[in-house]
Amino acid sequence: MNKLFCLLVSVLFGASPIHAQLVKEELFSVPRNLIMGDGQFNFKIAVNSEEVIAFNSCNRPVVYFIRNGKVTDSLKLEYKGCIRNMEFDENDNLLIMDNEEKTIYRYSYRNFAMEKLPYNKPEDWFIMQNHWYKFFEIGSVPTFYNNREYLQDFYYTRFDYSYNLYLNYSNGYIYQYAYNFIRKVGNRKTYLALKKDDLWFSDRLSNKCKMLLIDLDRQVVVYYNRALILIYEDFKNVRILEYSSPVPNSEPVQLDYATNKSQKKIWGISSYSATKINFAAYSFVWN
Repeated sequence: MNKLFCLLVSVLFGASPIHAQLVKEELFSVPRNLIMGDGQFNFKIAVNSEEVIAFNSCNRPVVYFIRNGKVTDSLKLEYKGCIRNMEFDENDNLLIMDNEEKTIYRYSYRNFAMEKLPYNKPEDWFIMQNHWYKFFEIGSVPTFYNNREYLQDFYYTRFDYSYNLYLNYSNGYIYQYAYNFIRKVGNRKTYLALKKDDLWFSDRLSNKCKMLLIDLDRQVVVYYNRALILIYEDFKNVRILEYSSPVPNSEPVQLDYATNKSQKKIWGISSYSATKINFAAYSFVWN
């Protein structure tokens, strides 16, 4: 059943209220002990082109593949603990980055084959995802130096610099985002000089956000800010809508959301209890 949820609306600079809806489609429930195990509610998900969900919890070194509510397969990892990133590439191979940023695992979901690949520089993670990143000279994009002595306790990286990139699969445009901004990098081979309209500023963005959807024509983005909030931000009309994820019993959690190549929906967990986890797909109605 589709459900419409009212969003907490923040109106900036005197802008008039907007009417928007987050459309949530409840998908299915999975027993919590089947895929989560004991411990903190902390996980990563990824979704392939066939809408198969890959799910990994920090509590178990296993990736579970879920199709239409059924766990159809699983992959035991040699790496234990939380993983840092997990995405399907353009050929539906699952990419997994260990939390120490030393290794990238590539698993062929269709052929059941695992590769262990070196992770030598931040660009490697993106180059493995699709041919657009591979063709583009990511090193030409201006980025930021990480002073590891001053990084916050909850955030660690072994690299001296980093990228946060988003690819629009429909047109090949690459976007970069970090503290307080999003900019359109382009879809050619190297980074070109910015135009005024290619740079958007936001008080909510940081390098910990996860970009989920970008609509260039409407100048609207949807991202997860790692503080249990999905954010819809309209840069053209200077308006923000927030959707706060429910946390039962104040349990410590770290959620995740994902989109696939179609970039039409956002998959995540709508609610959970001590016995089950409820999955849902979200889409935004932009009036």
